[in-house]
Amino acid sequence: MGNENQIVAVAGATGRTGKLVVKELAAGGYGVRALVRSAATVSLRQQEGIEVAEADLSSVESLERALQGAAFLISAIGSRKPFSAKENNAVDNMGNQNLAKAALKKRIQHMVVISSIGTGDSRNAINVIFRLLMTPVLRMKEKSETFIRGCGISYTILRPGGLSDKELTGAVAFGEGGKISGMVSRQEIARVCVDALSTAAMKNRTLEVIDASTLKDEHRQYTVALQ
Repeated sequence: MGNENQIVAVAGATGRTGKLVVKELAAGGYGVRALVRSAATVSLRQQEGIEVAEADLSSVESLERALQGAAFLISAIGSRKPFSAKENNAVDNMGNQNLAKAALKKRIQHMVVISSIGTGDSRNAINVIFRLLMTPVLRMKEKSETFIRGCGISYTILRPGGLSDKELTGAVAFGEGGKISGMVSRQEIARVCVDALSTAAMKNRTLEVIDASTLKDEHRQYTVALQ
């Protein structure tokens, strides 16, 4: 059975990872709706043949309208100012919280959220200097993760390692509980986002995601298999 009648709304669809998520969804036969700040982003619609809906992350009502008729939601949003506490809270925290609230109201079947290794119980998996630099945004991601896990929606939270625009091996390693770290390509994360929509073993879990080639030998015991 095809996925063409199942619409996946993508928040952050114009970002570097979001664009790849859109392409993966389209390749998988899903209907795609890009949630954007302004529908003037017509190039996305022309290139991908997808719907474009205006949505305001600060307004649950606006997000509810944008999610009307969608079956799934993928959030690839992220602050463009990682050292701005105000924007970190507005996007990485409340943006995702508001998406989850709207998704619940519109009975979205499953929500996938891209977070980051370094968040929550994975804080010690990253370099201490990097962790200190990124503390403001990581704290906001942690708040949104906590909300999503407790709000009642079916979810998958993905915590990528260091993001690379270059292709790596394509073989992904998953962790759970904050014990692994490494690099991962944006293309790999996009593929995992789409896989999470239909993989039962990924439901209601918070998973670290890295390219298997960057996994340290001493961390292999902490990887998890998803059947």
